[in-house]
Amino acid sequence: MGDLGGMTPITLDPERAEAGARPAATAPRRRRWRERVARAERPLLLAGLALVTAHLLDLALSGPDTSALGVTVILAVALGWGLAQPYVTRPTRLFLGVGVGLLAVGFGVVSHGLHVVNSGPDWRDVTGVGYIAGGLLLVAAGIAATAAPRRAPRRTGLGWRAAHAAGWIAGAAVVFAVGVFPFIGGNMITHAPRWAIDESAVGIAHEEIRIEMRDGRKLAAWYVPSRNGAAVLLSHGSGGSRGRVPAHVRMLARHGYGVLALDNPGNGESEGHSNGLGDNAQPAIAAGLDYLARRPDVNPDRIAGFGLSLGGEVLLDAAAHDRRLAAVVSDGAARPADGEKANPKGTVEGALGWLTMRSVRAISGMKTSPSLIPMMPKIAPRPVLLVAGGGFPDEIPASRLYRRAGGSTVELWELPDTGHTAGLRKHPAAYEKRTVGFLDRALGLG
Repeated sequence: MGDLGGMTPITLDPERAEAGARPAATAPRRRRWRERVARAERPLLLAGLALVTAHLLDLALSGPDTSALGVTVILAVALGWGLAQPYVTRPTRLFLGVGVGLLAVGFGVVSHGLHVVNSGPDWRDVTGVGYIAGGLLLVAAGIAATAAPRRAPRRTGLGWRAAHAAGWIAGAAVVFAVGVFPFIGGNMITHAPRWAIDESAVGIAHEEIRIEMRDGRKLAAWYVPSRNGAAVLLSHGSGGSRGRVPAHVRMLARHGYGVLALDNPGNGESEGHSNGLGDNAQPAIAAGLDYLARRPDVNPDRIAGFGLSLGGEVLLDAAAHDRRLAAVVSDGAARPADGEKANPKGTVEGALGWLTMRSVRAISGMKTSPSLIPMMPKIAPRPVLLVAGGGFPDEIPASRLYRRAGGSTVELWELPDTGHTAGLRKHPAAYEKRTVGFLDRALGLG
């Protein structure tokens, strides 16, 4: 070939030419993929909202005192979210979808998912499993929002952009405080972790029993037979189960007491829905007392209650109207309403607490348990021992209110150096001597 005017001939490499053409060829595919993902956002969101709302309504409508306002709010929030989705920014959709979705998945797994795994499937877990699926769909919808086209800003000035970002942050803070935070609190109260119960943890001979409540639901419990004719109904704390109290079972059994360690409804292996404020605990306490009163090894006049945290609160409540409880040891009791009276909160903290309580009322379908202060005089002349640690700021002040209201038959043992219900771990010898000695005297065994 002749000279091309000093120009260097160009040789085309077929492989390089193909590689150079790939970005141009793949760009339309990426756009189509993003469009498909973006189009999936709304169906994912609506399906997720449907499953999450179905579970929350299941809890609200199955409660004994369904709140019409609560049901309306649950439906309104889901409907409002679905209608607003096309008009809010991508970061907002990502934040809400992933945040709320992960919360639903987490609470659904630890409560209903674990219950299915550890205790077998139950029809009451159907919407709970749906809650997990709905949460995953919300997460997927939030992620899909990132593929949606970005809206062109109305203004491009730096000052406007800064003001827009500040407004978004402020709005996110309000949504979290008014919506997400109460949602978290409401779920924590109504979705107790259903960890497996280790039978060997008791360490002494016992019976694994089931006690039927008047509504037909069954409660799971351990029972250690009595050797001294007296028995103690042992009630665990919020979100716990009998699996959290084996040390107390052994302590009481060492002194000859029969011990009934009961799972609250919806906790441990007991049927029903959980409530970490004890709003549905009284039927369970009554069923436990019925069981003890029928035991041939138990004198029905020598039955006491021993409660930790929430368990202490529900036993004080029970003793105020059930004379079968001859005495009560309450370790760590401080109902929210009484904690507020004993240790008033600031405006913001008080408002968040109020919203959380409204969320619990709506989701659980249960009336909030009242203050224990006016109940304390009704327990007299039966004796009460209050144990109050320094782990929570409300605990000792609230216990002082209970002692003053209860009068001379109420003792208060303050342990400011001890965490919440940690007396047996921190001061084992003193704790055993004080609590068992109290029960011996109260039940005529000392």
